[in-house]
Amino acid sequence: MTEENYLQHCLFQVEKKLNWKKSSFWKESDYLKLSEIIFNASEISISAHTLKRLFGKIKYKENYNPQQATKDALSIFLGYASWKDFVQQYQKSIQKKESNIGSRQKKIAMAMTIVTLMLLFVAYNIIATATAKEKDVFLFDIQDSIGTVPFTVHTKYDFSETISDSFFIDFDFVHPVTGEQIKKTDKNRFAYNFTYQIPGYYKIQLRNHLDTLKTKNILAMSKEWESYLVEEGYRNRFWMDTKISTKSEDNYLHFSVEELKKSGLQVPQVFFIVNRFFKNTQIDGDNFELKTKFKNGKATGGITCYDFILNLYCMNNLNSIKLMEDGCSQYSGIKFGENNVDGTHENLSAFSIKPDEWNTLFVRVNQKEVTAYVNEALIYKGKYNNPNGSIVGIENIFKGSGMLDYIEIKDLKTGKTFFDDFD
Repeated sequence: MTEENYLQHCLFQVEKKLNWKKSSFWKESDYLKLSEIIFNASEISISAHTLKRLFGKIKYKENYNPQQATKDALSIFLGYASWKDFVQQYQKSIQKKESNIGSRQKKIAMAMTIVTLMLLFVAYNIIATATAKEKDVFLFDIQDSIGTVPFTVHTKYDFSETISDSFFIDFDFVHPVTGEQIKKTDKNRFAYNFTYQIPGYYKIQLRNHLDTLKTKNILAMSKEWESYLVEEGYRNRFWMDTKISTKSEDNYLHFSVEELKKSGLQVPQVFFIVNRFFKNTQIDGDNFELKTKFKNGKATGGITCYDFILNLYCMNNLNSIKLMEDGCSQYSGIKFGENNVDGTHENLSAFSIKPDEWNTLFVRVNQKEVTAYVNEALIYKGKYNNPNGSIVGIENIFKGSGMLDYIEIKDLKTGKTFFDDFD
């Protein structure tokens, strides 16, 4: 078998493990989510753009063979040690099957496979046609899409005129005990209410087995900054048992390891502190200036590689900047709009911070043109096309216990300003 055959089988296994809709229906948000899932599993970054190439969303060339790190990341996500391990195990499985099947049985199996694929193709088209018809006869709506946690969202629906009985509402939240909050609707009922207790910007999806039929955005706002201690590999696990209840230091957003232990939290050897604030800032995500000051090193309780991550949730996109200490630039990156630059594929050594010293980050976005400075040195200049919409969430992540001094975001058109110095 060729490298391309192995890669296609690997992608098929990835799609199978995700158990999402078919990859041909994936949207930008799905590729971004998959990029994050693979990074959490392998600590190797694959951009959404690369994933689009692999799954055929973007036509690149007839036989696109990604670099070794990309194939390793996909293999690790599937539970293998590396790409080499994946190929070896796949070869063994083929050899085992071939040794158990004679030439006649192979022909029969091939014929049955072709017939099965043809039947599946016909069935798929029948269901897809029925789905297209259903889009005109069902109702789905949400009341009160913005609120402060705890916040109950009221979804209303009516599927009484549809053919299918399989409709699901995905509330875009993973509960630490009960898992993904995806609820099957009851055709004899007309509402489903769901309570958000963790602030965030969520995307509720109405789905059937094949497609996403409708999407609604939900802003569950914070009363104040909320901070969470999360283990490595579980960076998006937010719940009451990981919330930091102790107060931060005067004039800084910072929690020492000693304070965390005193508050009753179990502090693992490697952990992240995630600071989050969600509100409708009414600041234009395509025209603003951002200034912040931070420190993360051994003295504050940071864990190598010392870092600073800033995520800006906008109504249409998640934008982010990842800064690292010298020597760890593989994990650096910047994303605005549809453009995603990561240190695995680009030299981002300029995206560096000074551990145990105060660092400043300045970002200016003017008409979708981005310039970013660290300690007054230009590190990035670029442009994107897809509009962000207004900023609705701010998230800061430190590996270990970093220290945030202040953050200021100012709308370049209206002058409206968000500022917090944690006094």
